[in-house]
Amino acid sequence: MYDSGKEYRELQVLHKMMCIMKKWGGLGMFLLLFLTVGCGHYDVPLVDVTAAPPEIIQKLPLNAAILISNEMERYTFTGQTPPAQTFTFPLGQLVKNNILNMLSPAFNKAMIVKGGPYPQDIDVIVIPKVDKFQYWFDNPSVTTGKILAKISIQISVYDMKGMLVWKGSISSPVVPEKTYPAYSGEEFFKATGSVAAESVIGVLGEAAKAMTSSREIHAFVSSKEVPETIASITAPKEFSIIKSDVDEPPAILIKPDKNAYAIVIGIEQYRQQLPKADFAAHDAKIISAYLTKMMGYPEENVITLINDRALKSDMEKYFGRWLSNNVEKNGRVFIYYSGHGTPDPKTGGAYLVPYDGDPSFIAETGYSLKRMYDALGKLPAKEIIVALDSCFSGAGGRSVLAKGARPLVMNLQSDTVLSRNMTVLSASAGDQISSTYDDKGHGLFTYFLLKGVKGEADLNEDGKIEVEELYSYLKPQVQKIARKLYNNEQSPQLIAPNKNKEIIIR
Repeated sequence: MYDSGKEYRELQVLHKMMCIMKKWGGLGMFLLLFLTVGCGHYDVPLVDVTAAPPEIIQKLPLNAAILISNEMERYTFTGQTPPAQTFTFPLGQLVKNNILNMLSPAFNKAMIVKGGPYPQDIDVIVIPKVDKFQYWFDNPSVTTGKILAKISIQISVYDMKGMLVWKGSISSPVVPEKTYPAYSGEEFFKATGSVAAESVIGVLGEAAKAMTSSREIHAFVSSKEVPETIASITAPKEFSIIKSDVDEPPAILIKPDKNAYAIVIGIEQYRQQLPKADFAAHDAKIISAYLTKMMGYPEENVITLINDRALKSDMEKYFGRWLSNNVEKNGRVFIYYSGHGTPDPKTGGAYLVPYDGDPSFIAETGYSLKRMYDALGKLPAKEIIVALDSCFSGAGGRSVLAKGARPLVMNLQSDTVLSRNMTVLSASAGDQISSTYDDKGHGLFTYFLLKGVKGEADLNEDGKIEVEELYSYLKPQVQKIARKLYNNEQSPQLIAPNKNKEIIIR
């Protein structure tokens, strides 16, 4: 793999280049790393990092089986950094080595399993999955460098009948970093393995805290009836995800825009046991991937709120404070919402339904579109794009209504007052239903939104996709599938001052 003695000898030759490289800053440092370590493929070593288990205020009175399949145990992440180096991280083994120590404080008892049949006293199955992993270099000087890493994981908790109890997406609470001397390949790889291990430990500790504070899991505890005979299951039914042709964004080299910010919300399950908004969480995750991988939004500038992470207070925080604290003049803002909407039967106002929203008290528990538009309109951004895969009639689909209330017709065009820098794409007209596209595993509107951004909407083939092009592409596609599959009318709407219709999506 690498020969540290050889690399040290190479450094003696390279030492004379340092004064010149110093003028090049980070590029010079990276060239030094490239020449020192060489180009090719490197397996990052498995580094054991000692960490104290997380402090849990109250244990869950449950016995948990942590399911680590062979595929998960062998899971690796391979990332490439220019000019031609690839690094493979043993993330699956890092998770396996640390998950019991970090998650067991959350439960009465926890054990690692590879599948069924499960012990008779097990109450829940906990399934970890790596969502996203990042590592990068920061080079403060010509002789030393820093390596940083960040990981996000998804934890799913199922009961012994295979029903989903709780699912959460958790990111590292802090970004660990290690400094290494540029002349030492051995120290470089040790530092790389160390930050990977620390990021895994940190995110597992956060996962333990998230589970013990989950309303769904505590509700399950309250109503739990452990069956006498435990089913022999290897993976719950809900664990499978429909794959579609839009789930992988194309690889496009685009320079990140440091002044581009996004809030992406997907609420599939609700605390009030509202009808499920199918595929909403998946919609949000894929939208976030498109924003960061092909639309120039830095990952640290994209807030993704899934299910119980999308409380009313979260919407208030991010729309009301986070954006105003970060967005600067001539910035870009992208807002996406997938989940239920509802009208206020008293005022006719349209509301997003947060995870903790209650349609019967929507004025108190919902987040109104007017409030969102007002907050966005105060930003100094040059362009703001809002995409809503929801509907607000209360007639069904991605819309809910208080018990006893009648569906309303919402005139989204005339009732919506937008600032001059804002464009809104909505999934349907005010009297229509926003449907799902079950075969594709997405909301119908979101599927064709993604397909358009992926390239289908580039009608004039100039390599750019403008809002008007995107709308002209997705509207007839959505109308066609809604009629064919559901015998429904669903016509996406474009609401914007005329000058904003030329905004470039990518």
